[in-house]
Amino acid sequence: MSRPIKFKTILLACLIISVGQLSMGLVFPSLPWIAKDFAVSHEQVQILISIYLLGFGPSQFIYGPVSDALGRKKVLLIGLMIAMMGLLMIIFLSHSFTGMVVGRFLQGLGTGCCAVLARASTRDRFSGAELPVAMSYIAMAASVTPLIAPVIGGFINFHFGWTMVFTSLMGYLCLVWAIIALRFQETIGQTTPLPSPKRVLLQYRELLSSRYFMSFASIGWLNFSLMITTISVMPFIMQNQIGMTSDKYAMWALIPALGMLAGASICNRVRPIIGSKKLLLYTPVLHVAAALWLFFCPLEPLYLMLGQLLMILGNSISLPCVQAMVMQPYKKQAGAAAAMSGGGQMVVSSIVSMMLVNLGLSQAWHLSLIIVVFAAITLSNILRGFATPEALQQTAPTQ
Repeated sequence: MSRPIKFKTILLACLIISVGQLSMGLVFPSLPWIAKDFAVSHEQVQILISIYLLGFGPSQFIYGPVSDALGRKKVLLIGLMIAMMGLLMIIFLSHSFTGMVVGRFLQGLGTGCCAVLARASTRDRFSGAELPVAMSYIAMAASVTPLIAPVIGGFINFHFGWTMVFTSLMGYLCLVWAIIALRFQETIGQTTPLPSPKRVLLQYRELLSSRYFMSFASIGWLNFSLMITTISVMPFIMQNQIGMTSDKYAMWALIPALGMLAGASICNRVRPIIGSKKLLLYTPVLHVAAALWLFFCPLEPLYLMLGQLLMILGNSISLPCVQAMVMQPYKKQAGAAAAMSGGGQMVVSSIVSMMLVNLGLSQAWHLSLIIVVFAAITLSNILRGFATPEALQQTAPTQ
């Protein structure tokens, strides 16, 4: 008989992973007002987002191996303290745009620990059939937070001004820090000396040379790249070809956003019944369906959003599965595996999405061709990943 899953543990992991999402999403609605107060252009104020990601993404490669040695709790508390230092700099230097940029970098540098350690600590506590279930809830939290963050941030900015947005973030981080200090139970049984830089590089080299790891990690990396590319291109299609205003597009965009929630929920309910492999195979099927829909559908908002919904549904079904598969064999190196998975996703998605956007994608049928290519790559990675000895050993009881 399977033991009941520890939902308090999952809830704490969801709280941790929400920090990075809120730290970015709450700020989006305030950017025009910040640009106006500092008399900078819209392009210049975007540095507050890019500099945050510059700290958030690469720092994950450090937090993972360090937490494998020192423990998750200590590294989490230190990382959040760095983020709070950045927020304090923003709050007290709110008259200096340069001070805000430096503060945002520190904030991203600190919150990078949350994305890695939420998943690594989950891997420490769960294994087998429980791990994909736990990961699905974390993926759901990571999907819900970007939906509500701009709404909350816009409300705070409208009623209290943009400085209160950062003050509110400071309060939230203090609350999370206190909860971790009081409620988070260390998941590493025994600490070890910090690994040398050479040892860290060897760990990442080992992961990158693993056919198993790269097969499943690349599914997440490329599907996330596809989602970022579609989200970047679709507003231009809707606004330039249909004449839709940005506020109306924001309302229509809720339709595909719901696909994130639906996909995580489907993964949670269906995966235990049919297994990870069969469920993952629905991802390229949904992507091909989305591609065909976007290629032939009328150029109208509802049809375009339904096509995007199918694509994001496929992505969100696959994400919890591949995250669980990536983490499954690396219990003693969960931090390094989570760092390479999450940090690699940030790096690969930024490069791939930038390359695709620079190709001049401007039509719905352009997107459909890209989606078909990605579906073929995803199918190849699924078949290759499940053919490895590691996957055959782990999935034998459920496939």
